[in-house]
Amino acid sequence: MNKDQKNKKMMTIFALMLALVLTFTSCGSTESSALSTTSGEVTTEAADNAVSKTEMFTERDLSGEYDESEAETITLSGSAAETSAASGVTINGSTITITAEGVYIVSGTLSDGQIIVEAEDTAKVQIVLKDASITSSTSAALYVKSADKVFVTSAEGTENTLANGGSFTADGDTNIDGAVFAKDDITFNGSGSLTVDSPAGHGVVGKDDVKFGGGTYTITAARHGVQANDSVRLAESDVTITSGNDKDGIHVSDDADEEEGTESDSFFYIADGSLTISSGDDGIHADAAVIIEGGTIMVNESYEGIEGLSISISGGSTSVKASDDGLNAAGGNASGSSRTFGDDDWGGGAPGGGMNDGGTNGSISISGGNVHITAGGDGIDSNGSVDISGGCTVVEGPAQGDTSVLDYNSSASISAGTFIGTGGAGMAENFSSAEQGLIAVNTGNQSAGSSVKLTDSNGDVIAEITPELDYAVAYVSTQDMAKGETYTLTAGSYSESITLSDNLYSTLSGGMQGSFGGGGPRGGMNGEANGGMHGGMHHGGPGQQDMPGNTDDITGASELTGDTGA
Repeated sequence: MNKDQKNKKMMTIFALMLALVLTFTSCGSTESSALSTTSGEVTTEAADNAVSKTEMFTERDLSGEYDESEAETITLSGSAAETSAASGVTINGSTITITAEGVYIVSGTLSDGQIIVEAEDTAKVQIVLKDASITSSTSAALYVKSADKVFVTSAEGTENTLANGGSFTADGDTNIDGAVFAKDDITFNGSGSLTVDSPAGHGVVGKDDVKFGGGTYTITAARHGVQANDSVRLAESDVTITSGNDKDGIHVSDDADEEEGTESDSFFYIADGSLTISSGDDGIHADAAVIIEGGTIMVNESYEGIEGLSISISGGSTSVKASDDGLNAAGGNASGSSRTFGDDDWGGGAPGGGMNDGGTNGSISISGGNVHITAGGDGIDSNGSVDISGGCTVVEGPAQGDTSVLDYNSSASISAGTFIGTGGAGMAENFSSAEQGLIAVNTGNQSAGSSVKLTDSNGDVIAEITPELDYAVAYVSTQDMAKGETYTLTAGSYSESITLSDNLYSTLSGGMQGSFGGGGPRGGMNGEANGGMHGGMHHGGPGQQDMPGNTDDITGASELTGDTGA
């Protein structure tokens, strides 16, 4: 990445972060014209976390440190290479194989070759990229065949590239399909930058854990940006991902779980840093859990924004733009060419298939942070429950179609924080319970740019938002709203004075809340171009091809395991 490109990227990131700040000042200020409330400021850091960064990362994952005086060097030059190592490294033409634990500093350019790590299964190998560029025309630029763990460290002040040239050749029974391909754990760290380019496959593939523990990354792929079996974890890193058509930005799924009929524990975790995604399918998909405890996530383009059986947001700033659902709690592998879901999503695996009520095991929990969703489908869509207990959540959905700001099939509760939503009226559902004031009303059709404003009996503004999409319903709930008080809700040409005789006030008439709704899988039961049986008696996700497979309930975040070693 040259200086101009880096400056341009930094300006883009700054602009996006500024936009988030302007949007999310709603929870702490009345200065923003986009959205404001009088509620107390919401921290962007995780509070009372279910897991923590120290469980998810070792010290070495995050340090990126190395002793150059004790490291071996590998110098690349066109189609050849040389090394200072007396043992532990073999060079065969443009193929460099590392066979022993140690630290290896790689510099120079390899026009058509690769680095292979083939060490003992107890070996920890650190590859330090120091202005290194490696392209493999028919395989992975970095191929980890065996090791305990590999650290890929981008040295401070350096720019590095790992790329595939446009095709992949299998290694025996191993189908290599990423510019970086690791059969064992791999951690990316350091303070330099790394570009991963894969015009014919995935960007980074990890058959175990893939971690980003420092540095700046730009990943461009024809398929998934990052694909892992066990987990993808991010902290102290700046990661930008562009994935291919119908492919996910981040995809965490273990096909072996489905084949063996075992529970999946594949998860995504972010503690801090920034993640920017433009994807053809899901922005982030994890079979079991998506855990957001801090950092900045910007899904700028996606079909579904964030998908997992459980989605937990306790901190940070999360912005999602999706042509379908924004947040979708649905089980199984719902991305790419293998779209399968568990028994609870489909008629129990009974002969002949058939749908049931959409399942009840999914969950979406927002306890802190700032969340802004702009969705062409349902804003928040759960195959089970929705629970909001803090933070500031804004949902903007379309005014037309069988979509809803909120879609669930067991329960939806709000006990604290701020929730503001606008969207369509046809399938609109309300929360099933509220421990603070909540107003959800049909406003009639209102145009984008028509402000939604809630004022108290003194005329003071409690909350205000200016939606970017047309809408026909509005939801407002903040901790400043109290039972027995009178408020005025104005939305475009609509205005109503409302006294909260109970916490929950609603005039919504759409949907069948809590019964047959819920964030159903993207199954393919009919021939609609973009919908399964989405609406009325079965409010699932839009249909796509292939009948589902059979999986058990998926374990949630409490089952996740961290690291104890380096």
